[in-house]
Amino acid sequence: MPESVAEGGMADAERDILAELEKALGEHIALILRWNRKLMFPDSPHPSEMDDDEHDCDFGAWYELNRNNRLIDQPAMHALAATHQQLHDSAKRLLSARAVDGEIDSAEFDMMALRAESFFAQLRRLERAFRTARSDVDPLTGTYNRQTMMGDLNSERERAIRTQVPTAIALVDLDHFKSVNDTYGHQAGDLVLQSVAGILQSHVRPFDKVYRYGGEEFLICLPNADMKQCARVLERLRRVIEASPVTISDSTTLPVTASIGAAPMTKSRTIEQIIEKADRALYAAKEGGRNRVRVWRSPDTKPAPKPSK
Repeated sequence: MPESVAEGGMADAERDILAELEKALGEHIALILRWNRKLMFPDSPHPSEMDDDEHDCDFGAWYELNRNNRLIDQPAMHALAATHQQLHDSAKRLLSARAVDGEIDSAEFDMMALRAESFFAQLRRLERAFRTARSDVDPLTGTYNRQTMMGDLNSERERAIRTQVPTAIALVDLDHFKSVNDTYGHQAGDLVLQSVAGILQSHVRPFDKVYRYGGEEFLICLPNADMKQCARVLERLRRVIEASPVTISDSTTLPVTASIGAAPMTKSRTIEQIIEKADRALYAAKEGGRNRVRVWRSPDTKPAPKPSK
């Protein structure tokens, strides 16, 4: 059952809101998959869905219960609730029409997809705002920091196991970053980090999350992505980074590239073990010449020797 926002203080309230936003994200990823399955295969429900309401989620009830709370009574949250309702209404129209005439309205389907994308994007912006208030954001890059990363990743792993939706972790390492600091100074290095962080945050999917893992490394969590989808997203990021040199002065522009390694979340491995697999893939990318994406696949693969950065 939805609960009211905690009255134990601002920190507790922000924590509760963040928990509900994370829950809403997982619920609606699962709902969209369920709706699409119902549209594609109306006569073949998944066994786990047969007793569920097609539009069952707790977010709407939680919002109505808490809408007068001062942290929730704000335009951004109201806009999120409106987009949430529009998303459900669009899905209901699609499923009702499919049940009546056996056809899918392509315009309505596109509208549902756009509303889903908007819902996820708005939700992530709100999360970022609340996390900033809780000092969960790296001050240099604006990405989530390492302190909040492990809790988030463990929650994503639990959700992936529970929903059986594939999820991946990727490590992004800037090539030859030490030489930038050594040659041009740490201020130039900071500009490069900020530029790449901006690219990562603006070019991942709305429900992906980017963390400052340490130094010149970023970690990306990619829910609802098998390794083929993950590789496509990461290759797009790699190309955008390569095509975005950083201007550090009127006369100096630095080319920037990144090596990226990824690994799937699995029930049999801890988050630390999954990150270690992504790290193996990352160093395979480095060993293979840098500026490339590698995905960890084989359990028998030995770690590649770590080249100098």
